[in-house]
Amino acid sequence: MDDVPDFEKYPVSDEEMGRRYRNWTEALSRQVVTLYRIGKEVGGERFVQRLKEEFNRQGRKGAHVLAALAGCSPEDFEDCTGLARLQDFIDDSFANFWDGYVENTPAALEKELMTCPVARVWSREPDLCEVMLASSFEGMLEELNPGFKTEGFSCLLSKGDGCCRYRIELES
Repeated sequence: MDDVPDFEKYPVSDEEMGRRYRNWTEALSRQVVTLYRIGKEVGGERFVQRLKEEFNRQGRKGAHVLAALAGCSPEDFEDCTGLARLQDFIDDSFANFWDGYVENTPAALEKELMTCPVARVWSREPDLCEVMLASSFEGMLEELNPGFKTEGFSCLLSKGDGCCRYRIELES
């Protein structure tokens, strides 16, 4: 803990910090909705397309770092079965919980998330999930194996669905 700067040494319990971080998550989620609305108003569809491009680029750029943090090797991405470890690592770090998989085979990975800390706020602009999250993940998939393909989310909590569902297939 010696490498923790003084400004990150909080005088409250981890439980209290969790509550305060949740407040930050909600505040930042509202700010993202506001920025997205203004961006669409000022830049229209070009703004939305540019966001998708940037999040796709970031997904490609961070793919190997996230894979390494998840304990994955390049061999894990020869088919879809290794994606579960990576996807679980990402979802767990963002407090997205699930009850298993719809499919987890060499040909496809399909997962349903049952919780999301930003779904309530992002329901005001549910396209944010596709623009930011799906675009980023598509870039990551392209980088890890160009044969991975996805249609994005088929269900979204932010659109009132009972889960978020995302399917990835290995193109043959």
